[in-house]
Amino acid sequence: MLFENESFESELEGVKLRIEEHSIGETIVFRVAFSDARNPLTVSKMNTPSGKIWMSIPQGRQREAEKIGEIITEHFKTK
Repeated sequence: MLFENESFESELEGVKLRIEEHSIGETIVFRVAFSDARNPLTVSKMNTPSGKIWMSIPQGRQREAEKIGEIITEHFKTK
């Protein structure tokens, strides 16, 4: 691996997020821990017929995945 996986903190709708990058084979996923009572969430950018989108793993928390994906994208744009 050329670079170490990264972790950072952010906030969404008043809730603190701890976002950790992980490599699984050649796939990059992000584990998100919330400061409220929600269970952690894992998200990854996936290829779909309509383009790349952020997906929750397992599926079912798509709305959260899309919002957090935007935070992750912005974080890496500013690096």
